[in-house]
Amino acid sequence: MAMFGTVLRGLRSRALLSAGSVLLTALAIGSAVLAPIFQLAVTNSYLVTRLDEAPNKLTALTWRFSPDRQVDGSAEASRLAGAAAARATGPFAAPQTVLESARVDAYGGLTKLGAKPGACDHLEVQGKCPDAVGEVMLLGADLDFTGTEIGDRVDLGALGKVTVVGTYRVPESEADYWVNLERFASTPPHQSRDGTTPYLPAPWITVPEAFDKLPADLWSVLVDRRLEVPPDLELADIDQAERAAATLAGPARPVPGGRLKGDSINDVAGIADEARTQQDTARSSIAPAVISLVLVALALLLRLLMAAADLRLPELALASLRGLGRRQMWSLGLSEPVSLLVLSVPIGGTVGIGLSLTLVRWWLVPGLPLPLPWTALLTGAAVAVAALGVAFLAVGLVLRVSLSEQLTGVRRPRAPGRTALVVQLVLVATAAAILASKLSSARPGDPDVTDLVLPVLLAVVAGVAATRLTAGVATWWTRTRARTRSLPGFVAARAISRRQEGTLVILPVTAAIAICVFGAGVYDSAGQWRASVAATAAPAPVVWSSPLPMASTVDLTHRLDPDGQWLMAASTMATQGPSYTVMDTTRLSRVASWPDQWTPGVSTDEIAAALGVQAVVPTLTGTRVGLTVDRTDLESGDDIVVRLRLNAPNDRIRYVFLGPFSPGTTSIEGAMSFCRVGCQLEGITIGGPAATTTPLKGVVRISGIAVDGRPVSGAISGAGWSRAQDASAGAAIARVEAEGEELVVTLDSEGTPIIAQLSAGAIPDALPVVRGVDAETVARGGASTDIESNFPVDSVFTARSVPLLGPIGLLIDYTMLATDRTLYEQNLPVYVLARADTPTSVTNGLRDNGITVDTTLAEVENTLDQSAYALALRLYAVVAVLVLLMALAGLFVSTAVQLPSRRRDAASLRVVGVSRRAVMSAVVREFAVVLGGTAVAGLAAGTLAQYVVLRTVTLGYVQDLTTPALIAAVDWGRLAVLSAITAAVFGVVALASAALTVRGARGATLRENAR
Repeated sequence: MAMFGTVLRGLRSRALLSAGSVLLTALAIGSAVLAPIFQLAVTNSYLVTRLDEAPNKLTALTWRFSPDRQVDGSAEASRLAGAAAARATGPFAAPQTVLESARVDAYGGLTKLGAKPGACDHLEVQGKCPDAVGEVMLLGADLDFTGTEIGDRVDLGALGKVTVVGTYRVPESEADYWVNLERFASTPPHQSRDGTTPYLPAPWITVPEAFDKLPADLWSVLVDRRLEVPPDLELADIDQAERAAATLAGPARPVPGGRLKGDSINDVAGIADEARTQQDTARSSIAPAVISLVLVALALLLRLLMAAADLRLPELALASLRGLGRRQMWSLGLSEPVSLLVLSVPIGGTVGIGLSLTLVRWWLVPGLPLPLPWTALLTGAAVAVAALGVAFLAVGLVLRVSLSEQLTGVRRPRAPGRTALVVQLVLVATAAAILASKLSSARPGDPDVTDLVLPVLLAVVAGVAATRLTAGVATWWTRTRARTRSLPGFVAARAISRRQEGTLVILPVTAAIAICVFGAGVYDSAGQWRASVAATAAPAPVVWSSPLPMASTVDLTHRLDPDGQWLMAASTMATQGPSYTVMDTTRLSRVASWPDQWTPGVSTDEIAAALGVQAVVPTLTGTRVGLTVDRTDLESGDDIVVRLRLNAPNDRIRYVFLGPFSPGTTSIEGAMSFCRVGCQLEGITIGGPAATTTPLKGVVRISGIAVDGRPVSGAISGAGWSRAQDASAGAAIARVEAEGEELVVTLDSEGTPIIAQLSAGAIPDALPVVRGVDAETVARGGASTDIESNFPVDSVFTARSVPLLGPIGLLIDYTMLATDRTLYEQNLPVYVLARADTPTSVTNGLRDNGITVDTTLAEVENTLDQSAYALALRLYAVVAVLVLLMALAGLFVSTAVQLPSRRRDAASLRVVGVSRRAVMSAVVREFAVVLGGTAVAGLAAGTLAQYVVLRTVTLGYVQDLTTPALIAAVDWGRLAVLSAITAAVFGVVALASAALTVRGARGATLRENAR
């Protein structure tokens, strides 16, 4: 009981130090408990987020059930299909079935029927919902494309005759009901390298009973099982889903009533692999973030325990004089620290679980349960043992002090021992090795433990260096400037060199500042990088997936949004050299998301102006076209013919041949019935009969372009007519110039038969592009000689990333690319980029054409923000704030503890006649040197760590060729602000300490101590 009373009185007399020690120990233990919990929670959260935001087509199980002839109708077939699919185990919803017919050649395309009970309740219907066999609904765009009207009777061949009773569109809110909205795609006929792709309308929706009358080989049942993603889903739960998805690739297998075959592109295995990668990243990146907090807390704890032990020096001296043995001295010395540790353990555990719960609820997916792994208990216990080791170290350092120093209560700095010197050298060597490894890395790598350990190592090394340098310089100054006339300077230097307590604060505060600078800088840079990655993958607030070819998608966006306020078409084009992002760039500045870091100092308006055509391609709307040719000054082997290249709706290139034109001036008309709604006049070819080659020399004048007898304004002037980029006889076309509304073409083939090819739009020989920093601009050796996809380009700007393709792409304007050039569809995705405030009438027009929402910029950003490294950096920002607050608290406590001894020193100076102002100046200078060196070392270490980590890390699983690089730049403005804040805080501390020291520096202070 006597020992207990002694301990209690000691803790109460040193309440400030005791409270600080409990707080630091609890934070260290709580941080250790937090790390394993947060690692597991981050992995689970990423898995839930990734699966929840993935489209159903990538996560659902889909089979096609082909019924036997003996199956009694569609209802029985649906039941059998559902029963067969229900055998698959895993976190999947109940089977959902859809009836589909085979596609038949009917009504201008390959048409099919579809049906599902209650379908109309999950569609937006205009007109009537089918309620009897023989009634159908069409997708709105298919009704317009085919020229059908509601009430028409249509013969679908083998599918029978049907009556159109209404139209439908599919809302995105019904994605879970229909599972895959891309099944409602409607694709118009278009040209590809394999030939003409026929018209593929969306399913004609009818009643399920309509399938009862069809032969069994004309229809099947699609059965889906959608993946359910509850908040408590874990990686272990996905194993069953992976095994079930693996069975989809097998051949059709017999089941009761028919055969079942997988019919999906399920990628649950790929998403699970991503989550496992995130788990590894969490394991290697979250722990170092927490370790930095633990290390700083233990360092500050050592400082406070040593301060408390210093205050107990007279008590320990008295015990030594009374003859206490070594074991009893250790027991007395450890009594208070161990009592504080016992008190801190439950508080630390509560803090760790509470902080984990707060971060999980604040940052991770809603409803995620808080995991409690056994490793949390283990790490918490390990830190408690480390805190006990710190207590042993603090007490051991005090017990090593000689009895004379214990009696005087003043400790002088000593040269570090061999062990301390070896530890310091090991730290310096480790930091140098990691730093050299990172700086010598040729390419960025995956984030690993060294990326977040490096700032801690650099902070510790900087703190050690600042401590030794400050003490060394002060000692040198004291010895060499003993006769200086600057009394405050000498007193400050002597205090630093002889007062150990003053320099002990340098190491933890330096580490805190370095970690804070690193955390703030990397967190901000990583946030900008994730925004860049998100804008690459989702180049607009809303990204719609279009089943239409690029040309048809461009036409649709112009029809729905003629002013270009909300919609923009985009796609990609692959060649055996460059890869292109093809966009309708006239709408770039109004629709697209374009981060400033991609093209610093260059606006999207400047980019659009540089990429777009520099003239207006003429549009001809009507049924007949005519023009006048004056070939008075032209010599040719035959009468000439003029061929007009017209880009008709739905990307159909049509030609109109006008001629022959005999010598003199002749006007001729020709039919173009396909241009009733408008065609673009992209090119003019001058040649012999049927536009074949013939010798041409002289001048030919073309004028009077008219449609249905009406002149077309701007058909010549302002249309930008020039030699075609791919002209077969470009050298023979000497001059192309518009003189008013007359196009003057000067030719000289030197007797060689040629055709003269011209194009509108002022298309340059090298097409302007925005080049990604890693993009190729020329075809590789041995590449295809296809002139339509391999052409010279001119890089007008260089960007760190371009939409869809990132740093390896070239951004090109669609009109610039497609004008007077045949582009074959490559079956690459086509998108409609839309603003978030796009009117409902416009989005309904997209849905009417089978266009569905693919993703949003917010969804992509959320997935990136849920990645393990992003959350680790966010945690690092929190840790940085906590570390800084702990360091400031430690600084204040340390300053308060030193205040009595400083007052004694100040009183001694005042007694011998030193002015109050000189004493205060000496204290301010002492703090300025110590805290100034601390600030400089911390800012330098944090900035260096930030630069190195940003330069060498990729920050996540998304790293591939299309991922924009992280910008390894230091924000000097932010660094200046941090420096100013640090200087202001330390200045307040110095002035306040000096004022408190001088205020209590009286002769009575010495008399009180003497008593």
